[in-house]
Amino acid sequence: PQSTIPFPLDPTRYWLLGQLEYYLSTQNMAQDFFLRQRMDARGWIPIPLIASFNRVKLFTHDTQLVRDVLALSQLVQVRGSMVRMGGWEQFVLPDAQPSTVEDQPLPLVYQP
Repeated sequence: PQSTIPFPLDPTRYWLLGQLEYYLSTQNMAQDFFLRQRMDARGWIPIPLIASFNRVKLFTHDTQLVRDVLALSQLVQVRGSMVRMGGWEQFVLPDAQPSTVEDQPLPLVYQP
C-alpha cells in the first residue's frame, strides 16, 4: 500500500489495500479505460464494481470489507458505496454520467 497506516493490518487487509490503491492510482487510471467509463462526472466509482474484480475476490467476497479498507487509504475518498481517487478530474470522460453523490462540506474548524 502507498498509504501509511498507524496500526498493523492483517495480511488480507494489507494486500487488499495495496491492490485497491493500485486500481485507483494515476498510473493505472491512465490506461484503464474500463474503469474510467464507470466514473461519474465527479469521479465517483461504485465500490461494488471494484469489489467484483477478480484480484479483489482473491482476497475477499465481502463488499463491506472492501469499503472499510478503502476508507483506510489516504489516497481516496469514500462516500457511502462510492469511492473517488485523488486527482480524479483529469480522468473523467466527457460523456460521464451526472453524479448522484453529494459533496459534504468540510468540517468547521474552531478558531479562537
